[in-house]
Order: sequence, then C-alpha cells, then structure tokens
Amino acid sequence: MRRAGWSAATLLLLSGALACFSPPGTAQPKEELAHPKSVEELKKTMKDVLDKEHVPGAGIALIANGKVLWCGGIGQADIAANRAVSCDTEFRVGSISKTFVALALLKLQEEGKVNLYARLQDVAPEIPFKNRWEAAHPVRIVNLLEHTAGFDDMEPSEVYNVRDRYDFSLIEVFRRFQEPQTVRWPPGTRMSYANPGNAIAGYLIEKTTGEPFDQYIREMFLRPMGMEHADYPFTEANKALLATAYEGNPPKASGFPFIYLRPAGDLKASPGEVAKLVQFLLRRGKAGDAQLVKPESILRMETPETTLAAKSGLRLGYGLCNYSSVEGGVVTHGHDGGIDGFISSYRYMPEQNWGYVILLNNDSTQQALESLNRLAIDFLSKDSLKPQQPATTLPAKALEMFAGYYAPRAPRSQLFAFVDDLTGGTRIRVANGKLTRSGLFGRPEPLLYVGKTLFRGEKEPEGTTVFFVTDLGDMAVVSNGLDSISYSERSSLAWPLIRIALLSLCLFFMVSSLPYALIWLFLKLVGAMKDVRHLSVRVVPLLATLSLLIVPFCLMRLSGAQIGSCNPWTAGIFLGTLFFPLLSILGLVVVLRVPKEEIHRGVRIHSLLVSSACCVLTGFLLSWHLLALRLWAR
Repeated sequence: MRRAGWSAATLLLLSGALACFSPPGTAQPKEELAHPKSVEELKKTMKDVLDKEHVPGAGIALIANGKVLWCGGIGQADIAANRAVSCDTEFRVGSISKTFVALALLKLQEEGKVNLYARLQDVAPEIPFKNRWEAAHPVRIVNLLEHTAGFDDMEPSEVYNVRDRYDFSLIEVFRRFQEPQTVRWPPGTRMSYANPGNAIAGYLIEKTTGEPFDQYIREMFLRPMGMEHADYPFTEANKALLATAYEGNPPKASGFPFIYLRPAGDLKASPGEVAKLVQFLLRRGKAGDAQLVKPESILRMETPETTLAAKSGLRLGYGLCNYSSVEGGVVTHGHDGGIDGFISSYRYMPEQNWGYVILLNNDSTQQALESLNRLAIDFLSKDSLKPQQPATTLPAKALEMFAGYYAPRAPRSQLFAFVDDLTGGTRIRVANGKLTRSGLFGRPEPLLYVGKTLFRGEKEPEGTTVFFVTDLGDMAVVSNGLDSISYSERSSLAWPLIRIALLSLCLFFMVSSLPYALIWLFLKLVGAMKDVRHLSVRVVPLLATLSLLIVPFCLMRLSGAQIGSCNPWTAGIFLGTLFFPLLSILGLVVVLRVPKEEIHRGVRIHSLLVSSACCVLTGFLLSWHLLALRLWAR
C-alpha cells in the first residue's frame, strides 16, 4: 500500500501485527498470467482474476495511440441492486486525487502565483510543523508533492472525519493533528509517502486562489478535460453513479466514510473520466484544443528531483504526484489509489502513446489490482519494442564497494516503523562476478551495471537501483525495480539476525505457556494440585502472554473509522499493551522471589524462561513506542 495512500487503514494496522509472524526477506512469486491477443480475450481473463479474488466489479479503460480503445465495466457496481459497472460508473479513486493537486500548483507556478521551490514557512507560516534542519534543509512546496518533506503519515485519528462537517477547514486539521508534521530527517533527501504533506499542498491552492481547492481544480481541470461528474465532494450527480464499496470475502458493503485530508484522496471519478486524464497527460497537458499546462510541467511531474537517489542519477521514482513503475519490461507513469472499499490505478507510456485505467470496488485484495495491471501492460505493449539499457562489466573488486546489508531508514508510518525492522532489509552481495540483491534469506537476483552507480535487473529496461554516499558518509541504496527498495543505509548484518533469532525464541517460550497451562489447569480442576504452592509463578507469565495476544485479536476486528476512535477494540489494544509489560515484569519478580526449594525445578525454569521472554519483548515494544498504545489519541 505504499502509494495507494488511502487504502483501508485496518490493513495498515494488520500489516504491523502480522509482520511478527511472517518470514523476513521473502517475496511471493508473481503468478503467471495469460497473454490475451484481443480486447475480448483480455476482458475474459480480467473477469477470471476478479472472480478468483472475489472483487464484485471493475471499471476499465484502455488507451492506444492516444485514443480510447475500450472503456467499460466487468462485474457488478452494486450486488444487491444487480447494477453492472459501466464506463460511467463513479468510483472513489483515492490517491489519484493527488495528481490534480500537483497540476493545480504547476498551473499556478506557470502564472507566477506560486514558486514550488519556496519555503513552506515563508508562504504559509500558519502551518504548524517542526524541522530541526530548517536552516540548511528547509521544507519546500516541492517536497510536499514529492513526499520528501520527511513528514510522517496520518495519525490513526486523522484518517477519518467522524465528528466534523465534510468540508472541515484544512488549516484546522493541521492544527489539530500536528505530530505527522514533525520532520524526521533532512527534507529533500528521502522519499516517504505522507498524505498530510499533499493535503498541505491542497491548502496552498486555497490560500493562493482564495477559493476551495476542489472548486479551483473543478474549474481549471476537471470540467475543461471533459470530466463532467468527477468531483471531490459528494454531489447528487456523482452519488447517483457511485459504485458500492465492498470489503472482505464474501464482499460486504463498507459505506463511504468522510476523510479529513480531502485533497490527498477524496476524488470520485469514472473509468471514462480518468481515461481523459490519461489522454491529457499523453498529450502533454492539452485537453481538446486548450493547453491547460505547459508540456514542460507534465515532464516535471514525471521526474523525481529532490531525493538523494534522484540527485545521484536515478531517473525513475516519485515525481510531482506522479511516479514511474517498471513492469513487463517497460517504464510507465501514473498513480495508484485506495480508500475504503476501492482501489485503483492509472498508468501511461508517453513514448508509445498508450495507457489504461483500472478501478475496483473491493479493497481487500491488492493482488487483483497487480494482476490486472500486468495484464493491461502486457496487452498494450505486446507489439512494442522493449529495449534495454546496455550493461557493462565491473571488476569484482569495484563491485565489493556496494556489498553489505542495507537497513530501511524511511518508514512511511513511524507508528509501524518496526515492520521495516522485522522485514529484514536488503542484502547486496557479489557472486560469480556480478552484484546481486536479496532479502535476508531470499534468493539473490543479479544486478547489471549500466553506468555511474546505477544497476538494473536482468529483465528491466534501464537503471532501477542506485547507490550513493550520504552527507554523513554512509553508503545508501534506493531501487525503483525488483519490488523496490526504499531508502536504505548500509548497516551491520549481525543485529537483524540476532533480533530475528531473539524474537523467535521469545515467541516460542511465550506460546509454550499456552499448552502448558491446559495441563496444569486441568490438574488443578481435578484436584491433583492441592498441595502445589505458588501458583502465581504459573499464572502471571500466562496472563502476560494472553494480554499480548489480545492485541492482534482486537486489530483484526477493527474496521473503517473505528481505527482512530475509542471503542472496545482500540481499548483492548491499549489494555493489552499496557498490562503486558506490567505482567511481564511482575512475572519475573515473582519467579525470582519464590524460594527454590518451594517450587518444582522444571516449573521454575519454564516460568523464568517465559517471563524473561516477555521482558525482552517488552524492551522491543518500548523501543518501537508500542506500549500503552492509544490509537484514538494519535
């Protein structure tokens, strides 16, 4: 969900919870898909994907040679009403909304009303943010659009608007939720997706034009492009055409919750309307006979500029709310989106004048979107040449300078930064005279040298991975291909291995207390433990383990707006993360204080191991700021 932005917040929480139980450094192999030769074959294959992934419906548009080849729907927009998806069915397109924020600011820059390289504190001093590097590395408007300001992503309570009017003032949102606007590293160095930054960019449209951001975008772009019903607010026109939002399997209607950061994710549009955006980008800023923005502005949108990776020669990456992606041997541009019940994507390739739109009304399966993306790219590029940047050979000694373990250092959400710790980072090694990359335990994949410090995968068209030295002298790597490597710095391999071993051992001992408890509880019930003393030695470590298990149980029951509100599930998470450390310490104290001769040696050893494991895990949770976790207060 890195670029989807407004995907179901519950999935973000679950990714954190379940990361503890996932093997680090492993990637699922991509499923082999068919290669349709006609639109009808493509539609059938796409329908098979939707059925397999339990997605009710999809709105799809294909653009070839700059013209719409096909626009229509597959499946149901509303299951209960038996309403089929069509080219005109409206979807909430999530972070695709950001594209128009960037276009608006580029237009204002062309008119001399905005300078994208101006400092945020100069143009909007009323925006509360903290940047301890401001003197040398100020936050600039361009950083908001490229996600390089160093901001955190949304607080859980900032995601959904459950108590204010729909058009609640953006400036009041930023004043109420200030924690994400604390800069975590020097701006203009690392890319880390952050919705609040884009919403601030939307606020700058309002401050510059004196009108609501959505009104300006509607008047300057949506209607001139021919997007007649597309809009940010819910209107009578788009509500009548809106697909029902679904989640889960079997699909269950999930509703249309309001969000605070509207510029970043609240656009509603149909596949036919988003196809007009794709055509506009292919035509380099032209809609009909009107040149809405200059071709140079479109090119700037597609080009990352402010990260250390971009400054070191990586052409691919996240530009101005428009990012490049490598799939099927070609480089495409566009954006994904996700919001409750919907996930979406548009991509285009200006060199070959084709593109596509995919809008789905179930947010529970990212696999469906990825499969449909691959099918669309394969179909549209089947008759195109796919040249590759020539690779050259470097001596093994020269390659060794890049080798090492690289730990991720740009988490999207600081709350779940621990997920990056647990997923293992990236290993770069030299094997058989070639540089390779892998996860901690994954299969190495070759990286081919293409010049400077740039490398590409064997099937990739150009340099997708770049190495560079940071201002502090550390070696770092960023990749836009091979499933991407976020900004990562070279680090010791020993600590992640020790951490994984230690956490695995702790979880093993803690889980062992559960079957052990069944035995002694049964014996206690049948009266076989009448003379056994100090039951607290058994009970307290068991309660500590159970208090931690409450957390994933509650996480899996959170949905929608519940994430940022006080309810039984978020209260359970708070209580679990509060009592776990207390019971862990108490369990260790109890087992150490009981005289050795008054308790069975095996019981003592097991309780000591479980309590120690709980205390070690408490240390990890403390370092990750996950104790006494109040999601409604973040």
